[in-house]
Amino acid sequence: MIVRCGRCQTAFDAPGPGRYECPACGTANEVRSRGPEPGLVTPPPPPPVPPPSPRVTCPHCGFRFIVGRAGSVPCPNCRGEVPVPEGGTA
Repeated sequence: MIVRCGRCQTAFDAPGPGRYECPACGTANEVRSRGPEPGLVTPPPPPPVPPPSPRVTCPHCGFRFIVGRAGSVPCPNCRGEVPVPEGGTA
């Protein structure tokens, strides 16, 4: 890789990260790793999509709300018992 001396700005070839003397003025220059080249890095996979929250509709008042996995739950609006079907949506 081509690097430039920090003192005299002379460009010289460095084989990789490390400390190298400038061929023109003799100043020690430290060459650091730049990391992976842009475009060559595989992007991380997208985060997993959470499953949708199960929702049910109360047969007594028509209120629609989110439920967990249960056999039946009380409606938060009218306190009527709402059956939760398999899979959680109704």
